[in-house]
Amino acid sequence: MNPASLIPLVESIPIPWGWFDVLLVLTFTVHILFMNALLGSAAIGLVRSLRGNHELAHDVGQKSPPLLALTINMGVAPLLFLQVLYGHFDYVSTVLMGGWWLAVIGALLFSYYGFYTYKFKYDALGNGGRNALFLLSLVGIVYTAFMLTNNMTLMLLPETWTEYFTRDGGFLNLSDPTIAPRFLHFMIGSLAVGGLFIALLGRMKDRRDYVDTGMTWFVRATLVNLAAGIWFLIALPRPVLLAFMGDSLPATLTLLAGLLAAGMSLWAGFGRKPVQTTVWAVITVLFMSLTRNWVRVLYLTPWFSMEDTPVTNQYSSFYLFLGFLVVGLALVGYMLKLYFRSREGRA
Repeated sequence: MNPASLIPLVESIPIPWGWFDVLLVLTFTVHILFMNALLGSAAIGLVRSLRGNHELAHDVGQKSPPLLALTINMGVAPLLFLQVLYGHFDYVSTVLMGGWWLAVIGALLFSYYGFYTYKFKYDALGNGGRNALFLLSLVGIVYTAFMLTNNMTLMLLPETWTEYFTRDGGFLNLSDPTIAPRFLHFMIGSLAVGGLFIALLGRMKDRRDYVDTGMTWFVRATLVNLAAGIWFLIALPRPVLLAFMGDSLPATLTLLAGLLAAGMSLWAGFGRKPVQTTVWAVITVLFMSLTRNWVRVLYLTPWFSMEDTPVTNQYSSFYLFLGFLVVGLALVGYMLKLYFRSREGRA
């Protein structure tokens, strides 16, 4: 069977694809920052708790439910923009995964309730129960991340889709040499951003021990993640790898900018400067999101070119979206203002 026959026809879009591409990268950057803060801080808190220091896990556990809510909500937008641009690949890979993908719903629900139970039943659970519940909640998040990694890589490899017809059910993209370094790159990055989140929490609470712990995790995880990133890079197919080695100037410059920003974040991290480190870390994640976008484009080049997408030039829905976005951000800003004002009043 010709894999091309399994790729659905591309749907038309209302405005030029560049708008959706920019929104995809920006919203994914926000989503991954929240996800990293949640997963990384929870993992660090659990490690400290298993070593007998339960205070950090308690403080992190109080933040986990809202962080998970923000992670999920901020993840909806990039998924929708992805489906607008690459839905004819993403829908197929999702269907091919079958039950593995559907189980993500159950895993997220379990983690959600697990984190809430940890927060509100902290004293009743006891040390052993708290650690077990926190660990299981983390497992649900890691499972979800692994399934997303499978989906995002499987959609790039239409030549493997025919394997579905030789199996009894959904399958995972485990034979792909990039999936292990790609997944590890995200997980180790979570420890770095999670450490940074703890350092910022310590700065707010005037806890120097939190700042030191968080910055130590950030620096060490970032150094390890550079090695994971190199592994991911060399595992890419040769045409994609060469594009980042100079064959494609935009892709190469994007990767170099990300590495430069990572270097600056490490410099600020060694100096124990949480705020400066955060600025450079956000810039790093943005450029790494752009690099990830280039990987997707280069992988799909034999099958699809964004320039071939039909455009209807109907801007009314886009203007409506921008209007709701501005009003929504204003309302969120106002609610945050009221929230922090109420906290000042209680203090």
